[in-house]
Amino acid sequence: MAVYADILVIINLIVDYFLLAASAAVLRIKLSVLRQLGGASIGALSSLYIFAPNFGIFTDLLFRAAVCAVMVLCAFGFRSTKRFLRAAGVLFLVTCGFGGVITAVWSIFKPHGMTVVNSVVYFNISPAVLISVSVITYLLFMLLNAIFSKTSELADRCEIIVTAEKNSITMEGIVDTGNSIKDYLSGSDVIIADSEFVKALLGSDNPQTDIRLKSRYRILPLSTVSGGGTLDGFRCDSAVISDGERTVKLEKPILAVSKTPLRDDYQAIVNPEIFI
Repeated sequence: MAVYADILVIINLIVDYFLLAASAAVLRIKLSVLRQLGGASIGALSSLYIFAPNFGIFTDLLFRAAVCAVMVLCAFGFRSTKRFLRAAGVLFLVTCGFGGVITAVWSIFKPHGMTVVNSVVYFNISPAVLISVSVITYLLFMLLNAIFSKTSELADRCEIIVTAEKNSITMEGIVDTGNSIKDYLSGSDVIIADSEFVKALLGSDNPQTDIRLKSRYRILPLSTVSGGGTLDGFRCDSAVISDGERTVKLEKPILAVSKTPLRDDYQAIVNPEIFI
């Protein structure tokens, strides 16, 4: 069957766009359309590998890993090694799932107008049909993801950059109504963070042993279903919070020290009201 480069690139651009969208949904990261198109374009261009000689499965795997890494860098950016590896792993698994289904269909049914060469799939079908199928598949994935995800509404991801004097830290956080703490004295917004990140920014989280922190120290009232309490907080100079679509800058926010370690895949919690 004849393979046309233009159709091949367009098909893979559409498929890779939805693969990145699905990966972003799993990661709870909001990507801009331009970032998704940039990452999908890398994947689309890599499909021209179908015209290369067969170098063997090991070379194919190295090539796919490199393409995956570049797609992640274009779509998600690089903020930390941990975040990059997590995004790459999710994209790899989503792609493997999609590729597994396509390969199974090709192996079992040998559909007309479809071929697989160098692990690249080529469809000689109507673009309208391909787009419709891709959209329907993506919508079904999003529906299942919303049904089975325990935190589908409360786990929107965001990037948080907090500055104090000449120091700054970058954290990955979640936008969660569980953070309803207010600094009633100043009215400042409060960001709950792991103690290790507070220490990384301020050098310490104990105002009793570090006199520099006394002017920044705040006691924040905390109310839970099991009773009341307080959190230690420290006034910072500024914070920039972005969820991929919206970006806000907070002046003089309070960085509250979480009493318990937060999850490995996020280090801070912000209230959704900051985006209002």
